[in-house]
Amino acid sequence: MTQKTNIENTTRQQIAVFLPRAIELAVRSYHKFMMTEEDFDKDGNIQERNFAEHHKSAKIAISHIELLIKLAKWADLPDQKIIGEENAAHLKSLMSIAEAEIEAYDGE
Repeated sequence: MTQKTNIENTTRQQIAVFLPRAIELAVRSYHKFMMTEEDFDKDGNIQERNFAEHHKSAKIAISHIELLIKLAKWADLPDQKIIGEENAAHLKSLMSIAEAEIEAYDGE
């Protein structure tokens, strides 16, 4: 195994350890932010004065989630050989949830 291959595998393993928690936190934070009650009036409509800021912040959160998914794909994750079957299944599930959030946001 060459040094380059060894460095790539080590990097993929490090990303695989970091990524599940990062995706979980990003999606949870996005949900929490989207449900921030002070941005909505009593009828559940977003308050006009907060619309631009709310939309901008939502775009930033979705962009963060998209970057995490791109990082996973760049590292060819989830890969059972690198992180094991159980962790690969967990990461795949998280990536599916994150991708669904991105699609839902893009559809709005």
